[in-house]
Amino acid sequence: MRFAGVKELKQKTMDILKKSEEEDIIITAYGKPKAILHHISEDDLADYLIENDPVFKTKIEEAYAAYETQGGTTVDTMITKLERRSREK
Repeated sequence: MRFAGVKELKQKTMDILKKSEEEDIIITAYGKPKAILHHISEDDLADYLIENDPVFKTKIEEAYAAYETQGGTTVDTMITKLERRSREK
């Protein structure tokens, strides 16, 4: 793990971004950690965006709460519902 100050980040942005492919880099301001540069691929980006979307998180939490109070649905029931929907379209 490497540390880089804001000034270094500003002056050597591309170099630091390339180094972040090999290891995480902690960005500091006035000697205190402020951010972490962590390399991600395009596939990882899609996962990250979904996992950190507040609307998506809320929907998952609501669905889980409904599952806990109302119970779940069997796979066969879900397949039947989906097949019915696809025929209706």
